[in-house]
Amino acid sequence: MSPRTRNRLVLLAIISPFVLFFLAGRYLVDPWSLPRVNKGQLLIPHIPLASLNASDTGGQPFTGTDTTGKWSLLYIAGPDCDPACKNGLYYQMRQVRLTLGENSQRLRRVILQTAPPGPALSAFLADKVDGMVVLNADLDKVKQALAPAYTPGPSKPRGDIFLVSPDGQIFMRYPTHEDMDATLEEAENIRVDLERTLKGSLIG
Repeated sequence: MSPRTRNRLVLLAIISPFVLFFLAGRYLVDPWSLPRVNKGQLLIPHIPLASLNASDTGGQPFTGTDTTGKWSLLYIAGPDCDPACKNGLYYQMRQVRLTLGENSQRLRRVILQTAPPGPALSAFLADKVDGMVVLNADLDKVKQALAPAYTPGPSKPRGDIFLVSPDGQIFMRYPTHEDMDATLEEAENIRVDLERTLKGSLIG
């Protein structure tokens, strides 16, 4: 046996278990039968951020390419900001990001305004949760794009938080709450999902 043939056999012996493991996972395991480990609502299929038809404050289209390099927590806002809105922006987004430590730089906070912000929302954004990326979009288009997250019910995205991947895919949804206990529980859900996602991510 030549040295080249022997080296090829050694290489084949090394990689064969990995190939077999991949094939078994790909074709023999039903992913829906696996334990559900995510805390938020997993959106399958994912929803492209570009389908929201959002624009930045300068009026330029905001698409998946604009999220490259970072994960995003996206809040869908109306004109007002009730207690659930404030809890979501502060505890479920701002405070959760701070708990990530050195990974906090891998996450941006984004607010999508579907109407001109009222005085209460504008003041809260400036005083309590400064530093968010601000986008604008038509409410009807946002409802249509995010409808799969609410099927079979009506699409009601205002007041919800979504997790967006660095390649511009919306893949998780979390509600906001007026009740503080529910808010803190939801914030913990987001933190757990984020830490797991960031730890296993090869992008962003």
